[in-house]
Amino acid sequence: MTDNNSQNGPDLNKVENLVGTLRKYPDGIWLRKLSRESSVPLSTVHYYIEEVLDSIVESKGAKDGDGKYFGIRLIKLKDGIREQLDSGKPVDYLLRARNILTDN
Repeated sequence: MTDNNSQNGPDLNKVENLVGTLRKYPDGIWLRKLSRESSVPLSTVHYYIEEVLDSIVESKGAKDGDGKYFGIRLIKLKDGIREQLDSGKPVDYLLRARNILTDN
């Protein structure tokens, strides 16, 4: 993937790093552990899970009255995403196919 630091939008290196870490945990990983293992700051992981990767990951945990997660939260790749990645589909292709990233 190309470096996206000088462009608007998500950092594709961070996206690949997060997805790579998620692939190691098919049953899910805690949000804080995902941050530690991917070496991506917790606030950035939280943002990426909510705004960038939301179409390819699922979250489980307690929600407040406004539907926002609080406390412990488990993150995992949605069913079918792992198989698509294993078949060679690149992460940016999966996100573009879901209208998350724009072509430059």
